Amino acid sequence: MAADPDEEALSWSGETDPTHVGAPSAANATAAPALGGEARPGSSSLLLVVFGILAGIYLLYAIGWGIHAFAHSVPVAGIFPVIMYQLGEFFSIASPFLWAGAVWLLVKRPAWRLLWLFVGVLLLAPWPFIVGG
Repeated sequence: MAADPDEEALSWSGETDPTHVGAPSAANATAAPALGGEARPGSSSLLLVVFGILAGIYLLYAIGWGIHAFAHSVPVAGIFPVIMYQLGEFFSIASPFLWAGAVWLLVKRPAWRLLWLFVGVLLLAPWPFIVGG
């Protein structure tokens, strides 16, 4: 009996072959929760958009701290105070990235992660640049 041409167009040859793997095997499916704990669902689209906006804010904060650091000279004399002042400038520029990385690695629940990222938005603002000092 000849196969209908429309039916041939809608199927792959050999798709019923039992040697093809269409899904992960049962051994892999049972091993995944044992390695990483419980499987978590993916983040929602709105949550990903909020994370992206916060990442942009943190990037702007680092740029603001960098502008402030390069616009002002060291107000102290002596080698040790100058080194310490420049180290503080470096950490002020790196602090938004360090905060976001620490929150991302240490906080697992998305609601708490979002809360701590908003706390970082308040704490890490480049106030000297914002105020104009």
